[in-house]
Amino acid sequence: MRHRHAPTRPLALAVAVALASAALPTMAASAATRTETKARSVTSASAATTLSPTDQAIHDDLTRRSTRTALGPDLAGLVTDAETGQVLWSQTPREHQLPASNTKLVTAVNALSTFGPTHTIKTKVVQGKTHRRLVLVGGGDPSLSRGNLTALAKAVTPGLRARGLRTVRVLVDDSLFPAPTIAYGWKSSYVPTDVRAVRALVVNQHQVSDTSMNAGRVFAKRLVAQGLKVRVVVRHKARANATVLATVHGRSMASMVGTMLRDSDNDYAEALHRLVAIKTGHAPTWGGARNAQRAALTRLGIDLGTATLYDGSGLSRADRLAPLDIVRVLSLAFDGAHPDLASLRHNSLAIAGRTGTLAPKYLRYVTAPTKCAAGLIEGKTGSLRGVIALSGFARGADGKIKLFSFLLNRVPATLTTRRAVDRLATTITGCW
Repeated sequence: MRHRHAPTRPLALAVAVALASAALPTMAASAATRTETKARSVTSASAATTLSPTDQAIHDDLTRRSTRTALGPDLAGLVTDAETGQVLWSQTPREHQLPASNTKLVTAVNALSTFGPTHTIKTKVVQGKTHRRLVLVGGGDPSLSRGNLTALAKAVTPGLRARGLRTVRVLVDDSLFPAPTIAYGWKSSYVPTDVRAVRALVVNQHQVSDTSMNAGRVFAKRLVAQGLKVRVVVRHKARANATVLATVHGRSMASMVGTMLRDSDNDYAEALHRLVAIKTGHAPTWGGARNAQRAALTRLGIDLGTATLYDGSGLSRADRLAPLDIVRVLSLAFDGAHPDLASLRHNSLAIAGRTGTLAPKYLRYVTAPTKCAAGLIEGKTGSLRGVIALSGFARGADGKIKLFSFLLNRVPATLTTRRAVDRLATTITGCW
């Protein structure tokens, strides 16, 4: 998708100003007043702005289609113009909802703005107490592969042979992150089915209880393939200022963020969540990462206010975001003041009917009436028990890009609900 030149006015601010001018009410506390509040929010958004014919059609169709029973009682949504921040449609956009994996949009923006899109993470082998001891030191790289470990093994072997060594010990240092615990709001059953325990070493995202020791054993096998014998693989912290014997770099930050968003990879999300904390001087704990998360957004001009996040993946059932929060985060990628976020506009999100969690195998955008929007929408999906979310951007019938966020709580997480949300996003394109 090609996009118009980014505006000079910060879009996150423009969206906030647009909503303020529309005088949208805060979400009412009770279910009884929720419906009335939604109706008033839609009306006020329309009355406060003059929309183009294309955008007025989006507004009118969304107003009508957002009442579908399949969308449940708690639809909160917002659609804006990506260039101007003008609100095109809204329904309780400040209502805090369980965002599920839409939280990864926050993680993506923080990681890219903190490290830059070309940054890579190092994994290294350092000298242990003796030349027979090789310490594999984790840098927190979620993209570490068997190929990377093969490269490390090939790099250290000549030096060992030159010293006449044929037998070594492999020590594993994953002390960059503390011993893993589950995040507040996670179910214990999430580990390792939905997410692995967060450790600083993991190879090829193996679904094992101790990914660090697994990485050490994979590295040991690569050494054996080079003709060496490995006596033992144990966890051990490397000495300070130990001699570096070999280093490999993982994939670029933009590439990792793309994998995290398109495939909704929880392991990538939690690793990047911790790495942002370390880079910005916070502890790589759940609490430290949470503080770093909010601070990173503040530096970008976004105040989450009373929104709450407890992880980087969105698995926590205590997480709360509003559509306004998510659209403001998305708008940063279309703001010329943040070039490090530009990669989010180019195939980092799942493409409707084409890639990632919106691919045909998930039966998204493959049947009428949403099939016409295939390729026109790039979005981040979200799904937990009782939760369906979809946020991203779409090309409208006027060729302009629209940002959107739809959050649904108290709904069955079924294909029927997902397709109902897909209809809302399809409406933005104007093809239906």
